[in-house]
Amino acid sequence: MFQREANAEPMIATLSRYRDGGRFLLHGFVVMPDHVHVLISPIASLEQTVGLTKGGFSFAVRKQYAGAVWQDGYYAHRVVDDRDFAGQLAYIAANPERRGLMDYEFVHTHAPFMVDAVPERFPLQPPG
Repeated sequence: MFQREANAEPMIATLSRYRDGGRFLLHGFVVMPDHVHVLISPIASLEQTVGLTKGGFSFAVRKQYAGAVWQDGYYAHRVVDDRDFAGQLAYIAANPERRGLMDYEFVHTHAPFMVDAVPERFPLQPPG
């Protein structure tokens, strides 16, 4: 799905739109050729946030794909402290290199204006 730049860009645009709309804080992301990693602080429940994001991307590419865009489910990890946060962020940023994708552009390190600061409290919780 994301092997084509034409699909990776709408995923990043979806993340940006929902972040800018106050749906979540976005701390890191990478859109790999076959999966996505995001580090967020959701405003609503994680389930609602994942559903919104998956749905928003599916809507954006609906003309290109008639069938299902996503597999069911997702893997969630609740960050417990600043060390865990730093580890998750480093894992996300290094994901392309581990797959042999040098100078990969679909990662938050190429778009620092899109990411929010480290949360003030852990475990990550919705602000407010």
